Amino acid sequence: MSSINPVAAVAQQMLLGGAVRQNHALEHATIVLLEKKHDIHLSGVSTAVGFFIFGEAPTDDIIPTAQEALNLLRTTQPELAINPRCGTNLAVSGVLTGLSAMAVAKMRRPFGTANNVITASTAALILARPLGLTVQRYITTQTPNSSMRVIKVTPMTVFNTPAHFVSTDNPDAAGLFS
Repeated sequence: MSSINPVAAVAQQMLLGGAVRQNHALEHATIVLLEKKHDIHLSGVSTAVGFFIFGEAPTDDIIPTAQEALNLLRTTQPELAINPRCGTNLAVSGVLTGLSAMAVAKMRRPFGTANNVITASTAALILARPLGLTVQRYITTQTPNSSMRVIKVTPMTVFNTPAHFVSTDNPDAAGLFS
């Protein structure tokens, strides 16, 4: 049973609270370890009370791997929280590209031409990769605290895709603004 109440869970999700950020870090690390162990491709989504793993992951190996990931994040490999395939990178790319294209398109001629819009969009995409990793490091992930623990794994199917929900409990991050 999670120590976070439903109202706090929704607020954490909307405000990217500590529980979501810590689960996001654990999701990344768990997926990296599972992919290395089993030569599979997985993806995930984090919530305030755990995270989903999408793909053909062996159910019996998820909890031990998540516990190993939790230990590595807290000790020797906190960089496992940062993943180049994270959706944060895609979001940063979209925002930067859209803003740069809009800014250049609003300029008067000769600056607001299609060539300049394309150039600005390309430059934004080049900048987005390192910026996306930085956003992950400082905004969308957080090293799990010592109270966080993996509770259980629930296998399921989501839109005909095999999936698992990994439930976590984190009393120290269960508050509304943790």
